[in-house]
Amino acid sequence: MDDSYYKRNREARKDYQRAYYEAKKGELRRKRELDAELNPEKQEKTRKYQREYYLTNRQNLLERKKLRYNEAKSA
Repeated sequence: MDDSYYKRNREARKDYQRAYYEAKKGELRRKRELDAELNPEKQEKTRKYQREYYLTNRQNLLERKKLRYNEAKSA
C-alpha cells in the first residue's frame, strides 16, 4: 500500500509542474504585479503570512535546503 499513485508518479508530476511554470512564468508575474497594484492589502497579508510561516518553520526549511544541497553536491 506504500506504493500509492502519487508516490509512483511523483517525478512525472514534478516535471509537468516545472514545465507549466516555465511556460506561464511571465503571465504569473504580471498577474501578481496587477494584483499588488489593485489590492495592496492582499499583498501585505500574503507577505505577513509568508514571514510568519518562515519564522515558525525555519529550522525544517533550512534542514531540507541543506539536504537538497548535499544530494546535489554528491550527485
